Amino acid sequence: MRRKELRDGELYESRFQFKERRATYRFYTVILWLVFAVFAFRVYWTNTFGGVEVDGSSMRNTLQNGEKLLMKYVDDADDLDYGDIIVVYVGDYEECKSVGSDYLIKRLIAKEGDRVRCKDGQVEICYYGTSEFIPLDEPYAYYATPEGKAVYDFDEYFVDVGEIFFLGDNRNNSCDSRFNEPNGSHLSYLYKSDDVFGVVPEWAVKHQSILAKIFF
Repeated sequence: MRRKELRDGELYESRFQFKERRATYRFYTVILWLVFAVFAFRVYWTNTFGGVEVDGSSMRNTLQNGEKLLMKYVDDADDLDYGDIIVVYVGDYEECKSVGSDYLIKRLIAKEGDRVRCKDGQVEICYYGTSEFIPLDEPYAYYATPEGKAVYDFDEYFVDVGEIFFLGDNRNNSCDSRFNEPNGSHLSYLYKSDDVFGVVPEWAVKHQSILAKIFF
């Protein structure tokens, strides 16, 4: 049979239709997988990340008033690490009603079992299981003037079971875990690790302007 006759035959037509159907099936399969992937990513993203807006200057110069940031939800306090920028839920504290917000955004300094103190702007920690105070390297700490650092200090705090100790990066203008000093905590005791609502990752701070345009 000649080539033209083969193309005009029923066998050729059947094979052509089979290839056409198979291409259609592949197309719709790819579309379905893309829809599923987008849906799965959306579920993961909404259950993992949320948004937070900075209100005030207590985290200057790291964070600025009005900045919108991505925050990763925290389910387990064991996931918290030293130096993390944390979002603390304070809505259940009657003493915090005057804050104007149910949330604080600060930096985690010490955890359960640690002891922390500060003299002339130098924060020191005696970590759980040790006996020596270690000076913290804090490139993020901000003082409006050298005089502001010279007078910034606080006595020793012991971080008890289930507690945390946090400070604002703007050390001369922050209500945080200090409660024995002027401009200290809204409470007369330390906040709990269970109060931590989320953590702002370093990459979320570094790329804040780009991420804000995408997600807010």
